[in-house]
Amino acid sequence: MASQAAAFLECLALIRCLVAVPHFAFLHNLHLHAQYIDRATRLATTLADSVAAISLYTDTQASLYAREGAPGRHYLLVEGRFVWLQRFFSVPHCPQLSGVIAIVSDRPGSADRAKLMLAGVDICLPGSTLPREMVAALSVLARMEHRLAAAGKGGLAEGA
Repeated sequence: MASQAAAFLECLALIRCLVAVPHFAFLHNLHLHAQYIDRATRLATTLADSVAAISLYTDTQASLYAREGAPGRHYLLVEGRFVWLQRFFSVPHCPQLSGVIAIVSDRPGSADRAKLMLAGVDICLPGSTLPREMVAALSVLARMEHRLAAAGKGGLAEGA
């Protein structure tokens, strides 16, 4: 009986430990940028429970260009109105980014969303997107990159 109680207490302590550890759905580096800077900080607060590392893109862009950013994969999430996003993506962005998601706060049509994707956006989401869907889209990009890397390694092995 005493050994069962000890085992139960040990199990309970382990459960408490696991519950205390935060569970992040997205373990890569996320850089946020928005047309209105206060919106970027609000997005960061909203996603903080689901994303392990969040930075404001304006603070990290130079270090990413210099290849001095944190190790690992880096993703960019940008929010703004269509015309602003179109201007934002008309200039080259950091080649160190593994994926880019745009959240369009106004209601662009299909042709406008296609323009953004042709300008370098990987996934285009509406302004009404909830945090869970943002994290899911980020996870899709990470999964796609992993698959491409795995396929590239397989292709090298076959060609050798």
